[in-house]
Amino acid sequence: MKASNIGLIAAVLVSGAAFGADAREAKGKALYEEHCAACHQFDGGGVPMMQPELIDKPRANGPIGGVIDMILFGSAAMKPTDEDYSNEMPAFGHLSDKEIALIATYVRTHFNNNGGYVTSDDVRDRRPSN
Repeated sequence: MKASNIGLIAAVLVSGAAFGADAREAKGKALYEEHCAACHQFDGGGVPMMQPELIDKPRANGPIGGVIDMILFGSAAMKPTDEDYSNEMPAFGHLSDKEIALIATYVRTHFNNNGGYVTSDDVRDRRPSN
């Protein structure tokens, strides 16, 4: 194979990988906006005394299960924190593992968070068995 063809193939593979990441991010953002932004706001700023902000939060930057569990089980199932908000977050266990992974990844990689990516397998591992 010619070197120019190898370069072309490599460029296509890299651009395809980038497109996949861009598509996942766009889907995560869309799901966040559909299911989360009404309470946590589009910028992750929350509503004082009602819904917490998501900006630079320990749960989003900590162990991978924190955001997954919050989405799966809602705030009533979580260990209380020092923060007090009047609204309870509902459980979103009806969403698919992939949808929860996309939302969790979006939260963990946006709003000044650097918690990293979440996979469908990560969500499936935390979801109760039927």
